[in-house]
Amino acid sequence: MEILETTLAAEVSTIQDQVSLDIEAYLSRFKDPKKGLNMLATKSQIHVKTLNRLREKSHNPNYTTLYKLYSCLLDARDLNHLVEKAPKLVREKLEKTDPQLKSSPLHRFSFDVEADLQKDPCFTELYVLAETRPFDQSFVQQRFGSYGLGVLERMVDLKVLRPLGNGLYGQGEVRAPFSSATIKAVGLRLTERFLKPENSDVNFANLMNVYFESISEETYREWILIEERAFKERVKLLEKPEAKGNIPVFAFTAIDTLLEKE
Repeated sequence: MEILETTLAAEVSTIQDQVSLDIEAYLSRFKDPKKGLNMLATKSQIHVKTLNRLREKSHNPNYTTLYKLYSCLLDARDLNHLVEKAPKLVREKLEKTDPQLKSSPLHRFSFDVEADLQKDPCFTELYVLAETRPFDQSFVQQRFGSYGLGVLERMVDLKVLRPLGNGLYGQGEVRAPFSSATIKAVGLRLTERFLKPENSDVNFANLMNVYFESISEETYREWILIEERAFKERVKLLEKPEAKGNIPVFAFTAIDTLLEKE
């Protein structure tokens, strides 16, 4: 794709400048920029209003937005290819802010695998469990039947899973990037499957809460910042050698407004 080769030559000092230039370069291919913008919104799953804010440099994109946008601009199906070909400022932000790229730099990240995570509960469970505890074919057959064995074979072929010996399977070299849609799909699946309300009376067995209220814009932003800090603290804690153990866990956090989609 020539779009990024063109904009890389321009002098840019911020990520907002770079993203705006790349979107404008994409739209310049269309006689009707509005049509091009709608096509980009559909392909990237980024709302037109957000794309316009990016064009106007009034929005600072996070790493999930950058993934969705540049996977379209670069026509990339592999995250590693995207990071390699992205403009310097974009690449640096992805490498700095994506916890998967920081913790698993040797893995390959496939957008096709991400699509399976969004649509197939069996694929999702095996993907997550492979990263937390090995399992064998009997577990898969008991849980998902013959369909699960077919999914297992396919995941091995895709190198998402690999044989560990003694009949066990674990994490392979190919992983999935996690867009917002994937986080929601996987988080809801794990919550439905593994969250155990009956354990809520046991100290340190689990944690769950729900809250709804009408709050100010300032308070809403502070809520989000609180959860961002908590997420970063959990990730930071895992850098300690003594943090790893034999308890497979998950954490899924969500904050949003009780307003319908725009």
